[in-house]
Parts: sequence; C-alpha cells; structure tokens
Amino acid sequence: FQNKLAVWHNPKMDLKQVSVDPATRPLTAGYDMPDVAATLHLIYNVAQDGALHVSMEMQMKDGSKAPILPRFGVLMQLPYDMDQSTYYGRGPIENYSDRKYSQRIGLYEQSADQQFFPYIRPQETGTKSDIRWWKQTDNDKFGFKVYFDEAPFYASALHYNISDLDEGKEKHQRHSYQVPTSEYTNLTLDGYMMGVGGINSWGEEPLPQYQLPAVNRAIHFWIQPCK
Repeated sequence: FQNKLAVWHNPKMDLKQVSVDPATRPLTAGYDMPDVAATLHLIYNVAQDGALHVSMEMQMKDGSKAPILPRFGVLMQLPYDMDQSTYYGRGPIENYSDRKYSQRIGLYEQSADQQFFPYIRPQETGTKSDIRWWKQTDNDKFGFKVYFDEAPFYASALHYNISDLDEGKEKHQRHSYQVPTSEYTNLTLDGYMMGVGGINSWGEEPLPQYQLPAVNRAIHFWIQPCK
C-alpha cells in the first residue's frame, strides 16, 4: 500500500513564483509539482499583533492520475526543547479518522516523548484528531498556539523525523529502538488525514470514506505567539 502512494512521499516541487502584494503585504510562493500533476501555493500574512496566517492551496491539473493522499498539511521542525504540547481535541491516546471514538474530546498536555508509541515495527504514531487548538511551547511556556480556519484538524509532536518512521519501498524488519532520535521537535499540522485501515488484514486500505482522493484541497491556519 505504501508503494502505491510513494509519489506523495517527497514529490518534486519547482518554485515558480514569489510575490508580495503591495497593498496588503502577503507573501505568496507558487510551486509546480510535476510528479503528481498539481500546483501548490503558500500564502503568508502577518497580522499587527504578530500572528501569522498561512494558507496552503493545492490544485490538481486536468488529467492528473495521482493516487490518494496520505495526509494534507505541514511539517514544522522546531527546537528540540520546544516539546511541550497542550491541546483541545481527542486524547490522550493517538487517534485517527477511522480510529478515534474511543478517545474523548478534552484538554490534554503531553510531551513529545509521551506522544511516541514504540510499535514493534516503526510506523506513523502520535496523531490526535478533532483538534480545536494546539499549543506548542518549551518548559518556560514560550511558544505558539495554532488555530485552523477549518477546525477541527490533526496534529502531533515527536522527537523523531516522520520520514524515519516510514519503511519505504522495502521492509527492513527494524524495531522502534533502532529509529534515530531527531535533533528537532517535529510538529505535524494536517487539515486532512487518511484513516489507518487494516479492518480485516494489516494490508487492507482504509474504507472509501476515510480515504483522501487527489482533488483540489486547501487549509488555512493561524500561528499566534504565546507565553
């Protein structure tokens, strides 16, 4: 299944445009994604209070044959010690679109280390769903708070690179203790995320309602400094 979606693992992104609107001052970066026949635009706008509004918009080109998406969002690499998460959403155990109703919506606090579950074989872990807001700070409570315009959303913070949890095209029979620790806190913020699947076998795809077809998609969110 992961081979089928491999084109989304690290698709080529050619920067085609960088512009600043002289009136409202947002910065726009436009990319062409030839591997999946799509374009991507990132729009950054800084408010007077220092909050940053981010828009990410993907448009599929006519005739694109790209497979379903595993997720649609952003990955932020933060200082290692910015590893304290507070959020309002489902928890405290990891949960996904097709594996979430055992976890109640509430206010939770976790460190990046607490969000990692050492599965026998390394894999995606730590994600929480139905999040209304997410705060990421260091031990002194300096950091930022995230709100999605399209809330709820998905998020996780780990001391592991997301790519290191993926076996790739071949299974190497690794175990979790063999995954190298990252020098960063890796924060994922996703507006859309595919379900886990495996309803009758470990290789079974998620049910259709929990898949993400490769169609035009967009997310919009705020990053607000906090103490």
